[in-house]
Amino acid sequence: MKKYVASIAGVAVLSCAGFLGLGQGGQVLQKLGDGNTVAHAASNQSDSKEMEKTQAPAKPKGGLSTHVLDEAKGKPAPNVKVKVYRVNEDGKMTYLHTAKTDHEGRVGLLLSPKEMTKGTYEIHFFVGDYFEKQGTKESDEFLDEIPLRFKVTDSKQHYHVPIVAAPGGYSTYHGS
Repeated sequence: MKKYVASIAGVAVLSCAGFLGLGQGGQVLQKLGDGNTVAHAASNQSDSKEMEKTQAPAKPKGGLSTHVLDEAKGKPAPNVKVKVYRVNEDGKMTYLHTAKTDHEGRVGLLLSPKEMTKGTYEIHFFVGDYFEKQGTKESDEFLDEIPLRFKVTDSKQHYHVPIVAAPGGYSTYHGS
């Protein structure tokens, strides 16, 4: 097998062509900690000089996104209505935006970076409508609307607030 050299962050990496699936030339993809991917050219050169790089566009800082996964099916949940509110200091909620999840169960930008400020927010996931359309038995339909309250402490940080839901329960976490 031919050996290929690719430079990743200035360090030479040797790999076999069969492992990378490369012929005479190709790419090595590197996933960076900030979520960006860098494509590095790979060739059958044996020196360790850095290869040409292509940088993915940077993600905007700030904002709010979400993702709904259907735990019962083990798949994304498309067409789930999602509403977001800002919770005022007196506990009253101000409606901000409504969206529906796409075919991958995602809402990429529920709130823009300009709309996100420090404070408390609540996302409402209308999973009851989704599960009813999936044909779940009425006796299995326990959840209807899931309100999820969270705090934004750094408005320059991007907040990803996903849920994993089934007709009888859900879980959430602070995603990336």
